[in-house]
Amino acid sequence: MVNVSNPTEDCPVSYLADYVRRVRNEKHFSLSEVSARSRGRISKTHTNRIENGSVTRVSLLKLRALARGLSIPEDELIAVAQGKSPGTDANVNEKTLLNHFRQLSPTRQKDVLVMLRALVESLPANNAEC
Repeated sequence: MVNVSNPTEDCPVSYLADYVRRVRNEKHFSLSEVSARSRGRISKTHTNRIENGSVTRVSLLKLRALARGLSIPEDELIAVAQGKSPGTDANVNEKTLLNHFRQLSPTRQKDVLVMLRALVESLPANNAEC
């Protein structure tokens, strides 16, 4: 279980609640849609309780399911649940890529790695940031 609020820190339960509610509203997801996108691994009721701040301990499995339901990187939501910053813009793309990669089957992960290798090898050596 991940403690959402640690009494020794200045991180109230409302930090995770506000974050989850904000992300869900920005993406225009209903509670039911979040549950469906998580493949039923987190209920709309549990998500609602997190948003209302009535949940003070959330399992890692539920945080991962919620991240999937919100279409955000798992690491980002876990960081928020621990009272940390969700990450800088520089890391967001990497976290998003990793989150999507983890959702793929092992066969599809291998396919993605082959495509990435081919893409990197096709770049000119002095133009690796294109």
